[in-house]
Amino acid sequence: MSLLKKATIRHSLFIFLIFILLTTLRLLWLAYFLPSSNQPIAQEGIFDIRDQQLSDEEVLNLDGEWLYYPGSLIDPLNINTQSFEQTTRTVPMRDSKTTIQRYGTYRLKILLNHDAPEDHRYAVRIPAVSTASALYINGKLVEQSGKVATDSHSHKGQAAPYTLYFTNKQPEIDLILHVSNFDTSVSSNIDKRVLFGSASAMAHHQMINDLSLATISITLILFALFSTLVFFFINPKPIVLLFTVGFLLPLADELISYDQSIITWLHLDYVWSFKLSTIIYLGSSFFFIQFMRVLLVTYHNAKCFQWLCAFYFLSAFFTVVLPIDWLFAINPFYFILYVVSFLFVVVLALREYLEDQKQSTAFIALTALGAMNGIIWAYIKSIYVFDIPMYPFDYLFVMLGFSGYWFKRFFENKEQINQLIAKLQKDDALKDEFLSSSSQKLWDPTNKMITLGQSIYDNPNNKLMTDDKHNLKHLIDIGRSMSFTLNDILDFTRLKEGNLHLHKKNVSIQSIVYGVFDMLRFVIGGKQIQMNSTIPRAFPNVMVDENRLIQILFNLLHNAIKYTSAGSIKISAHIENNMAVIHIRDTGLGMDDDIQSRLFSPYEQGNDNNDGIGLGLLISKKLIELHGGTLRIHSIPNKGSDVYFTLPLAEGDFNEEQSYIEEEDIHIPIEEHISPPTMEKQFKILMVDDDPVNLTIMRSLFATPEYAVTTVTCSEKALEVLQQDDWDLVIIDAMLPYISGYALIESIREHYSLLELPVLLLTARSYSEDVYTGFAHGANDYVTKPINSLELKVRSRALIDLKYSINQRLHLETAWLQAQIQPHFLFNTLNSIASLSTIDTDRMVDLMHHFGEYLHASFDVRNLQRVVPLKDELELVRSYLYINQQRFGNLLNIEWDLDDNINIEIPPISLQTLIENAICHGVLKQEEGGTVCIRIKDFQDHVAVSVVDDGVGIDPSILDELQSSSNSPNTGVGLRNTDLRLKRIYGQRLQIKSTLNEGTTVTFHIPKK
Repeated sequence: MSLLKKATIRHSLFIFLIFILLTTLRLLWLAYFLPSSNQPIAQEGIFDIRDQQLSDEEVLNLDGEWLYYPGSLIDPLNINTQSFEQTTRTVPMRDSKTTIQRYGTYRLKILLNHDAPEDHRYAVRIPAVSTASALYINGKLVEQSGKVATDSHSHKGQAAPYTLYFTNKQPEIDLILHVSNFDTSVSSNIDKRVLFGSASAMAHHQMINDLSLATISITLILFALFSTLVFFFINPKPIVLLFTVGFLLPLADELISYDQSIITWLHLDYVWSFKLSTIIYLGSSFFFIQFMRVLLVTYHNAKCFQWLCAFYFLSAFFTVVLPIDWLFAINPFYFILYVVSFLFVVVLALREYLEDQKQSTAFIALTALGAMNGIIWAYIKSIYVFDIPMYPFDYLFVMLGFSGYWFKRFFENKEQINQLIAKLQKDDALKDEFLSSSSQKLWDPTNKMITLGQSIYDNPNNKLMTDDKHNLKHLIDIGRSMSFTLNDILDFTRLKEGNLHLHKKNVSIQSIVYGVFDMLRFVIGGKQIQMNSTIPRAFPNVMVDENRLIQILFNLLHNAIKYTSAGSIKISAHIENNMAVIHIRDTGLGMDDDIQSRLFSPYEQGNDNNDGIGLGLLISKKLIELHGGTLRIHSIPNKGSDVYFTLPLAEGDFNEEQSYIEEEDIHIPIEEHISPPTMEKQFKILMVDDDPVNLTIMRSLFATPEYAVTTVTCSEKALEVLQQDDWDLVIIDAMLPYISGYALIESIREHYSLLELPVLLLTARSYSEDVYTGFAHGANDYVTKPINSLELKVRSRALIDLKYSINQRLHLETAWLQAQIQPHFLFNTLNSIASLSTIDTDRMVDLMHHFGEYLHASFDVRNLQRVVPLKDELELVRSYLYINQQRFGNLLNIEWDLDDNINIEIPPISLQTLIENAICHGVLKQEEGGTVCIRIKDFQDHVAVSVVDDGVGIDPSILDELQSSSNSPNTGVGLRNTDLRLKRIYGQRLQIKSTLNEGTTVTFHIPKK
């Protein structure tokens, strides 16, 4: 025999034993409350108990023959003096063939024991009689249900049971019961037992019923309350309310079945009371079926459930619209529907238990068995008349099944959840490991793509269209954004593993803010966003990890930029409870409550269409909390957001009410200058950092005599000092207040090229966004903090040597220019001097004088400098032009167009080279000669220097080569050298305009400092 078959037999046996147990309990309950066999029977209206004493525990059933007066409501006081039609009826009566009588009188005499005390208390219970009844004891009206009458207008049906306690001093009790029924088409029969006994016995009987009803009621109320609490606090789904209603309907059904009078407060007539009771009865059955359907897993979607639902809804509809006579006619069909539906779900529950054989389905089977046991005994009670107290154990077993099922499912689900949690934790660890590994693997190709794209974008020789170049820039920015995401993933993994450690120190929040502003300018793109800070200069420092503070501000500002198309982003700060509170306010899209609730969840984003993976805010929050602060967000949709966080202040006494309003007179720190002993070659270094301690440490690294170090603590002073001397190297901290290190480098590059003045950037992070920002603004190299002394010295010396090598090359280029003085120019000049010696000695002397000045100016050591005063260059030019005018006479005309009081410096032998090119390749190529004009004009921000000739012009092909960056053999050495030097010094090239046979104009601009 297979294991499956053995298990099926075992579970079938379990079901059978449970059913036997339930049946045994029912039989024991029935045996305990069944009346004894020696109870008397009423005969011809007499119930004789003279030979027995009434028990204090047992009540008697007044079964047997009662006198019945059809069509008469007899006056109890005159019953023996009048003649009425009289017959007998058996109580309780189940004969449906009885002649229909709308009203009548039942009478029974109870003969008591002569030994009974005269003041003994008795009790009688009248069942629900259709549809009104009135009880008279010894001729006195003592209780009634509804209003008995002989016509339909005066009649009022209720059909509620009632119990009466009374004292009788006579040896007999005369019970007269008036009944009437104008509500239904059935006769006013008593189809349930009338109970009689001592008051104590009746109270005992009532107490058992009340306790059973209370047990059922409390159980159903607790389950309904439990379902309601689950709905409001755990699982707000409509299916949970189904359980609540499903527990309350059986409660109402039991209460109405026990006592119809509970619905009298609704002030409904008998018809609508009956319909309401029927609907509640149908509803309780329907919701029990729905319970079972919810609990069943395999047969949850069985089509029979749909048919049963349809039948129940039709039954409820017919109950409302049909007259009561029809309802009495179809009432057996309701019972059939009830039985069939219950048996159906019972069979499905038992079948699922046998197939599934899980412990939780065993409780469903227990529920089904309890329901089936109740159905069977309800059918037995409908055939045989049993008047026993309410049986609560069926309900208790059903509730036990529900409870057991829920608890078992809870523990099964908990175990399953624990397994899923373990699996998810394992998968989460694998996911983090995968993300970390993938991030590291993606980092290198991403960096290569960004570098390659940037090189193509910066290449002046590329042939990209404007739109293509714009798209390439967009791709580069996307790549950088991807690098931010990769950094976020790595940091998130470190945070989860607890491997991220802080290196706290005293940091100025102002300097960090402006540095991050400059780092993020490339992200803004074409957006009309203004970023500014209102943090005053006097705001105290914070005790944080500088690297992580940059990351926090970068993430928060980057997030604000993403959700702000136009407007402003402002940073402010104040002190609260010895903590710095930093606010970042934007005028962007804002967020609703739902988005804000998901912001700090991993891999969540505020916008479903947004790029990124939603780690920036979470990482910032975790980093802030590691510093001992908190992060909060207040946002209004379409109005903007306020992200504010707290950080600990650096040690010191701070007054929270201190006003940090910036004064107009700002004190700029005085620079510190080290003047080492004089030596042959001394390199000048300018250091800029707002931390005096850092400056002291760096200055100590360059304490040898070959270095002259000057230190300043703000960008404003650095710009002043730069103009006072020639520097070999500038070391700048990226995070400076108000004018960041990036902005300072950008200002330096307006006056000095990368090769003329190298800049070494100090940055707290080596992330791509930091490095790119530094190089994009013009830094030559960078060193990360904390500073490694050897690295700083090596990189600094490399940049200094680079500048020295460049200067040497410039000297060689100048020497090369000097070597370009053509030998035939010297030979022709000397021949001219010799010829004048025999013709005109005065002119010979002047020519020799100017020739000597020209040679002196050409070989002046000052020409090895980067720039020379304009007046020195003009002296060289005038000597050169005088010599040429003496040689060529009327073929060469010179015009001067100079503005007054121009005091600038220009590269040496630059103007003379252009004039020589205009004379030799321009005007002298024409037989009639021509004119060369030297024009120097003073503008607001620059001086324009132009050499204009009316010579033969330049061929367009040669002009294209001149304006390109290629070293074509068709371009002269002097012209090309001058163009390169202008580009290095000023970032501008020669501007050449030429027309064949009309002339050429060559112009360059000298920016004013």
